Amino acid sequence: MLTPIRVRGRRKKRPANTLSPPQQDATKRPKGGRPLMSPAARLTSSQSKTVQRAHRLIAKPVPPHKKLSRLETLPVELIEKIFLHSLNVSFPRASLSLAATVSSERIYRALILLAFWNDLPSSTGTADAASAATIAKILSPLDYVPRDLDERSALQRAITRCKWCTVHRLLHRLPDLMELTIRRYWHDAGITMSDDQQQGLNRFLAREERDDEPSVFHGTDNANNHYTLSVSPLISVTVTCHETATARTHRILSITEFPERVLRGEDGFPSETMIYLETLRIASGFNSPELTETQVSVARDMLQKGIHVALIENNADALASLLKIDEYHFRCKNTTVPATNGVPYTIPAGHFRTAVRVARRDPALFQLLVRASAESVPADDSEITQWAMDLDGPFGRWLLELMLQLPQRIEAANANPVDGAVFYLGRANGQVELARRYLSEVLGVEQLGTWMEESSCDLERQWRAL
Repeated sequence: MLTPIRVRGRRKKRPANTLSPPQQDATKRPKGGRPLMSPAARLTSSQSKTVQRAHRLIAKPVPPHKKLSRLETLPVELIEKIFLHSLNVSFPRASLSLAATVSSERIYRALILLAFWNDLPSSTGTADAASAATIAKILSPLDYVPRDLDERSALQRAITRCKWCTVHRLLHRLPDLMELTIRRYWHDAGITMSDDQQQGLNRFLAREERDDEPSVFHGTDNANNHYTLSVSPLISVTVTCHETATARTHRILSITEFPERVLRGEDGFPSETMIYLETLRIASGFNSPELTETQVSVARDMLQKGIHVALIENNADALASLLKIDEYHFRCKNTTVPATNGVPYTIPAGHFRTAVRVARRDPALFQLLVRASAESVPADDSEITQWAMDLDGPFGRWLLELMLQLPQRIEAANANPVDGAVFYLGRANGQVELARRYLSEVLGVEQLGTWMEESSCDLERQWRAL
């Protein structure tokens, strides 16, 4: 039996005698379905579709893929070397690729160590191979070259303005700076130690020493001279030669200026910032009971802003630290005895008014300002006078007496800032009657020494916690 083959083509008209049902007339179709569009609707739809079709036909420009420069395609190690050789903090700002390459903890660490280590030539001897290798390892990946004062100052100023240079990072580099200082001025000076002394020093640097172990170590040089190494953690290293009775102190954190953003209290004065501020003050030598020459610069206008912030925060510790920095630096630069050409130390009168408004019932802030410069209290200020009367206590009565005697006290302080002022470096001058009355009537003590050595920060504890 043959199988019929279906061939596509024109359909032939079926014969009339087929059994298929006849086609229905189009006019007799059942009503329903989608209604016909009106002419206005068809016009609107046609225009809308035309606009959509035109939008699809307009090809959107494909953003070109940014091609990396030849510098950006270099190996990471080579880019780091270029950056550390140039020491240009604007280098990472050239592109996101370069910023990602050099933004690492080891780069931050190398920059901080280079900026804050005052690597003066050793007085005797040269670096041995072991010590040189240790120093190179600590400073890796930096190809170390000592920097002079101007270069270090410029680098410090540049990196302390960077956002990555946080208080946390700076504090955690202090142990490395201390080890570098010991390596340079003890080992590289040709001083050798016995095995037990060397082990004790190693335990000290690793913070594994016992509480009863001293931070003093002994050694000898090739000429059999005896030396003592005294370490004040995070502050300084002192090398003493017994035969010559000479001692040299090397500061661990060699700052050339106080960071402005810390002085002005840009982020306030939380506990971490206070530790950093006190560490900078003590490490820079601003804790001496006597004035010593300093090369550290202080932006006094920024510091006065910080004092205002500390007053607004009612933060006595921050206020005391800032006042100590301000007074010590100012007196180092301007105090002469007799004060023929010197400039008297004063603080803005507005600070006293702020202290009155912030703490009306607590004179602690006002007393700190008085201890810095009693002669700066505004004599004819009605607000302060009323506040002193409202205190109704020994300090209020003493303050009213001070305001009456201010003309004489200012004249005496200008003539002799050391012995003529009511307070000098926080010390109450016993030869001044108002100072004696302050000790007996207000504090109830016999004497009040300099406040430069006082600190709210325990650096020994901080050293063990880092």
